[in-house]
Amino acid sequence: MNFSQYEFGNMLEDQLCSMEKSRRMPHAVMITGGSEENRKELCQFLSMWAVCSAADKPCSECSQCKKVKNLNHSDVYYAKGKGKTNGIPVEEIRNINEDSVIIPNEAPRKIYILEDVDKRMGQESMNAFLKTLEEPMQATLFLLTAENTKAVPQTILSRCTVLSLQNTSEIKDEVMEYARSIVLGIVDKTELPLLKAASVFSTRQIALEILPVVRLILSDALSLSVGSLAICDEETAKSLSSRLTKNKIIMLIDATTDAINKINRNVGLGLLSTWLCSEYRRILCVM
Repeated sequence: MNFSQYEFGNMLEDQLCSMEKSRRMPHAVMITGGSEENRKELCQFLSMWAVCSAADKPCSECSQCKKVKNLNHSDVYYAKGKGKTNGIPVEEIRNINEDSVIIPNEAPRKIYILEDVDKRMGQESMNAFLKTLEEPMQATLFLLTAENTKAVPQTILSRCTVLSLQNTSEIKDEVMEYARSIVLGIVDKTELPLLKAASVFSTRQIALEILPVVRLILSDALSLSVGSLAICDEETAKSLSSRLTKNKIIMLIDATTDAINKINRNVGLGLLSTWLCSEYRRILCVM
């Protein structure tokens, strides 16, 4: 992916590149974290990526990208609000559902952007959207944004890949310590330190605070391994990059992302913790 004109942080950029490389780009994305402007910018970036005609996407220069920037691309649709609250009514969702089965006009995909769903979509609209999210047409991409994902039903979250815009200055000290313990536990010679560190996942909220920071530290290690700078925990990242190959770090990042997505799909924390520790240790043993 081409981030030359954008800055989303190493963690998120690595996650997006990993999904593109493995051809695992989702059909539905929930964007959270950061500011409203940050979330809008990521929607624009992903929309351009989906329609861009260049080899290194998005180029920001081809006619397709320029149309997205100018908000006049025929295959990029912004959900319309209604009334004083600018809420997205069920009629609008039904229109989107019907339109999504029609082939794109000029691009490889049709993109539907629904902003601030935590504030603008009621239960009826959410319910009307479920089937389309669960069984989408192949040439569609749904981009949803939310400031507070706790206000979004699990039935919607479970059908989306969650992308979090992380502000490192807002990371709590104790969360950083927990994340650091997990990362160092991964490379320990025995399994006990990792199992002990992962026992902190007592609630979904705690797990969803710590795992993105684990991914951020791993992304720092990846950055150092290719000559870039760390943005979160340089000391721990140096320790990792000196002991792990680039490929293993990428695999660890992917496993952490999978764990975050499993939590958002309401997988039990006990099973998740066991699976994640096992997956981390398996990756460590890969030749």
